[in-house]
Order: sequence, then structure tokens, then C-alpha cells
Amino acid sequence: MKPIAISLVAFIAIAAFPGVSHAQPAPGEYDTTEIELLELADVARSGRIVPMKLHVPVGAGPFPVVIVSHGAGGNLNSNFAQAHHLATHGYLAVCLEHLGSNTEQAAAGGLRVGKTIAAMTRNAGEVLGRPKDVSFAIDQLTRLDTTHPSLQGKSDVNRIGMMGHSFGAYTTLAVCGARPALDWLDPKVGSGQGLGPDLSDKRVLCGVALSPQGPGEPFFLESSYRSIAVPLLGISGSLDKQQGFVPIHRKHSFQYWPSGDRYLLWINNAAHLHFSDSTGSKERRLNFANNRQDDVQAVSRAATLLFLDQYLKKAPGAKLQEKDLRSHMVGIVDKIELLVK
Repeated sequence: MKPIAISLVAFIAIAAFPGVSHAQPAPGEYDTTEIELLELADVARSGRIVPMKLHVPVGAGPFPVVIVSHGAGGNLNSNFAQAHHLATHGYLAVCLEHLGSNTEQAAAGGLRVGKTIAAMTRNAGEVLGRPKDVSFAIDQLTRLDTTHPSLQGKSDVNRIGMMGHSFGAYTTLAVCGARPALDWLDPKVGSGQGLGPDLSDKRVLCGVALSPQGPGEPFFLESSYRSIAVPLLGISGSLDKQQGFVPIHRKHSFQYWPSGDRYLLWINNAAHLHFSDSTGSKERRLNFANNRQDDVQAVSRAATLLFLDQYLKKAPGAKLQEKDLRSHMVGIVDKIELLVK
């Protein structure tokens, strides 16, 4: 089944040089090219298809890799602008499509989009399968680095990071070590209570979770976060609602993250859809990008790049600090707070 080229994001909402700042929301020095691989099948999981769109810097590699995971009802292009931005700064950004929770599946629910999305985020096969899509994608990158004529020597598989929004933030957290709760999975898995399996991939060295979830239905328990094992940046905001919870729940959940190289950037006036940007893709866009989204994207992208430069590139002088992000506060973003532990 091929991914379809529309987005229901808005519809769903309704139901390195010394002396130069690494916090750069603007494009970097690299031109980029895009490569779509739509029929990659994981034979170990009954041939599950994991489509990928690669945003590749033009130039001599290898480049550090960032795997990108979309939210429920999204697709390859849901984070197009963010992936392109990373590629211009010398990262090979790999956007996955999770076919069990993509745009096509959301559209199949007709006008009952809210219920469809809720079902996706509780579907045992999808909740437990998304992190395995990431591991499969990494396996494929390792193979393609020697077999694909346009990708040979491009991927530095010893430097892999992860980024995801919403359901993709769950995916990022799980790959980085957080264990999902069994309590809300359908169909029931095991005892139906407590922590689920370890779905982490030790090849992923750091993660950026956009709209990370706090404990409670549908994904995590308070104890889920204890096993996070790599540097992690969460980004959320004062209008970023979570299923069944007020926005501040995302901020309060930071207390459960283990100490050491963990960050949460809190952006005042940032809403859920502001953290995903398909601008620049060729699909028909229904997310109605506006100045508010652009305002949030400016500081969100700057923080993401600075974090990845620090922990993935290990670039000299790169260090995620609130003071370096304040210059990117524009429009509706009148206050930011960077929590560190």
C-alpha cells in the first residue's frame, strides 16, 4: 500500500564555524536533494512496508542521520520543512511513513477523525510497531549506503538521532528507551497492565520529541521514563493539548525524566500543530501554515539544530542554552523556558 499525498493535520485538529551561533532557524549552507523509497518491506514483520523520504545534503558525506516520525494521520511530508532545514545544515534526514497510522488510515474513518486518531494511538500493533519501523529504517540505511547509487557514502550510521511529533514523539521516546504502558492497548497485550517491552534502539544516540506525552492514557506510566538512556530534548508549549489533559501536563511530566542531558523547551502560546510543518512539499497542504506556526518554528528549529549539533555532530561551541534561543523569539512567542536536568 503506497502512502497518499494529502495531509489531514488541520482536519484532525478540528475533531560549524567558530564564533557563529549554532542556533539557526534559517537554512544552512547545503543544497539538498530528495529520494523516495516507497516499497521497502520488512520481511521479519510479515512484509510490513515502511516508506521513506530522504532529504540528502549535496556534497561529500558521510552525514549524521536524523530519523523523523510523523504524528497520527500524517505522512512522509508532515515534517517536510523541518527535515529540509536539517538537511541544509548537513544532516541526512529520513522521514518515515507509518502505514498503520498515516493519512490514508485517518481518511478511512471519514468524518470520525477524532475517534480514528484515538484508536490509532491505542492500537497495539501500531504502538508497538512504530519503534520497529525505526529500527528497520536504520537497517535499510546501512544497506543502502553501499548499494544505492545516490546514497553511497552518504549515511553516517554511527551518528544517528531521532525526531518526531505527537505520535512521532511517542515513537522517539520509545526508541530512546521509554517503555510504553500496556494498560490502554487494543487488543490486550500480556497482562494488559504495567510496562511493555523495551523498544529502544541502541544505535540512536539522541532524540528530539516534539509535543512529548506525559504519563496517562494512551502511552506512558510515570515509571515509563526511567529507562530513557540517551540525551533527549522535549519541545512543547502553553497551548499544546494532550489527549485528556491540559497542556501543562506535558511540562509537569519532565519531572519523571531521568537526570543527565535532558531538556524541555517550553514555548509560550505554542499550540500542538505549530510543531509540525509540511511547507515546501508538493502535496496539497491542508494545515494552513500561518505566522503563528512560523513564529514557533523559528525557536523550535533553532533549539533542535543546536541540540543535534551538540550531541550528534559534537560540534565545537554547540551547547543548548536558553540565552541563545531568545534571539529567535518573534511574534506570538513572547516567553520561553528551557528546563534542564
